[in-house]
Amino acid sequence: MKMIRILFFLVVTTVNLGYGQANNNAELHTSNSNDTTLVITGDNIWVREYPKTGEVVFTLNDGEVCRVLEKGEEQIIRGNRDFWYKIEHSSKIGWVFGSQTSIRQNADLKSFEPFLEHFLETSFFGKKIDSLMHFRASIITDIIHKEIGFYRLYNPGAACARYQSYDNYSIIMPKVDTPVFFAEEFPEDGFCEKSSSPDGIYYKRIDSLPRYLNMDEVFEMEKINIPTKYRGGPKVKVNILYKEWIIKTMYFMVADNKWWLVVIDDCDCSA
Repeated sequence: MKMIRILFFLVVTTVNLGYGQANNNAELHTSNSNDTTLVITGDNIWVREYPKTGEVVFTLNDGEVCRVLEKGEEQIIRGNRDFWYKIEHSSKIGWVFGSQTSIRQNADLKSFEPFLEHFLETSFFGKKIDSLMHFRASIITDIIHKEIGFYRLYNPGAACARYQSYDNYSIIMPKVDTPVFFAEEFPEDGFCEKSSSPDGIYYKRIDSLPRYLNMDEVFEMEKINIPTKYRGGPKVKVNILYKEWIIKTMYFMVADNKWWLVVIDDCDCSA
């Protein structure tokens, strides 16, 4: 009887060890077989010898699949906060910036300020932003979503309505070399009365975009018409306070994992 118990113990132990070994091999095989990949988004994307300033060693186009060899450091380039990735494609190796790939970082409030800072530097401070909008400059159209579109609100009278054109687009915005950003804040007043808040860029997440008066037929307040699949995207309102007054109000939102300009509200306090 004792001999039977010993034999039974050895059999069970052997089976358990064999089962465990099989599982470990399966997990190891799975982890080895699923190499991390990314897909290029955009055409003529530069792949560098090393991150940031490396020589461009080859280019890739939209849809091309690459194997990820290494994740590098984080950097902000043209308002995009992301990581560098060492990749292999057709036996060629180099580094690509994550914002130009399918594994780009999520667009959220953390990524909004670098995006906004770049936009203001290139299109607003010291620039004729109304002229850029009027003539549809590429620096502007690149941040306007093709399906969502762009809304400019303006009040020639007492009502804040949607307007497509600009009567005076020669105004140059003030030049601010080192703007101060105030996250999740709005200034005190600054719209109809002077503000007591310090000058700067104020931005805060909001639940909905502003309404405007439809002056074509119904003369009723309407919502900004956002396609259904994008309506849940995070939205941010931006106030630019300069010398105690709000000089520009803008609205941005996330769609397709990127920030986009949706509304510029030029209505004054008489609306």
